[in-house]
Amino acid sequence: MLLVRNDRIGDLVLTTPAISALRRALPDSRIDLICSAYAEPVVRLNPHLDQIITCRGMNDLSDLPELVRTVRDRRYDCAIVFVHSWKNARLVRSAGIPLRVGPLVKLYAPLYFNRAVRQRRSRAEKNEAEYNLELLAGIGVDPPGEVPLPVVVPSAEAVGRAREIVAGLFAEREKGKLVIVHPGMGGSALNWPVERWRELVGRLAVRDELRVIATGSAGEKELAESTISAGEAGRVKAVCGLGLEDYIGLVSLAEAVVAPSTGPLHLAAALGVPTVAGIYSPVRAHHPRRWGPLGAGRIRTFLPVVDCPGRLECLEEKCGEYPCLGGITAREVCEWVAGG
Repeated sequence: MLLVRNDRIGDLVLTTPAISALRRALPDSRIDLICSAYAEPVVRLNPHLDQIITCRGMNDLSDLPELVRTVRDRRYDCAIVFVHSWKNARLVRSAGIPLRVGPLVKLYAPLYFNRAVRQRRSRAEKNEAEYNLELLAGIGVDPPGEVPLPVVVPSAEAVGRAREIVAGLFAEREKGKLVIVHPGMGGSALNWPVERWRELVGRLAVRDELRVIATGSAGEKELAESTISAGEAGRVKAVCGLGLEDYIGLVSLAEAVVAPSTGPLHLAAALGVPTVAGIYSPVRAHHPRRWGPLGAGRIRTFLPVVDCPGRLECLEEKCGEYPCLGGITAREVCEWVAGG
């Protein structure tokens, strides 16, 4: 069996409950996954997968011929495509997979998926993990009564390197709960204003029981360093540009994580970080009802109190509530995180 989920980190995390459900239902089946190369550390140690094939993403066609050859050679009997794109649809049909399950979101989908499942994900009526589980019905597997928790396993080597990073950042006398604040995101939804992130870090940093690390990609270094400028130098640090494997190791050490609707938030929840706080847009397609993190810890998503007219995207100046995310205060987020 071949699974395809080759988009972003958070999307892949929210597909792991379906992988777990498949393994429970089909314990003796071979289950392989195609994912994007940059997100591969998310599933590298997933115990429910037999093999991982990496690619250049859901829309990059440059590696499609090679992928088709690889998949055809493995003679899969069925495929479940969790994220639709023309590349993914063409891949599973061109590779000659007999049973092809995928979402019916384009008029041409039935030409590629012989079991196309109608879903209206844009209505955001349930979590992305639940929509993924619904696709299992295409191969005769009933979704479980409860959504399995996401699975992300950090490598022991990455955790060891992360411990060294933390030890090098804080003096021996600086003890306390480790809080990671990740202010950046890819722009798929609204983000909290940078001044709110800065105020949150400042509020967290004055608490003696906390140590704070602001994280970001290499391209988010300026944002992360700007965020920590309000904090006390000894108790607030920035770490940017870590590879995803090491970032997973670092997040696994945290006792609290605050982030917008982005991959690091989903990683934190899946890793069982005790306290996870997400800053979310009220736009329907961005709503935590659809994209909220799942995990075993104490999780809260913060939304501005507005009657949002946005369905697929923010209406910006056309909306009388815009900009609304500033209505989430740094004080309430800080108090909730510190009280965990």
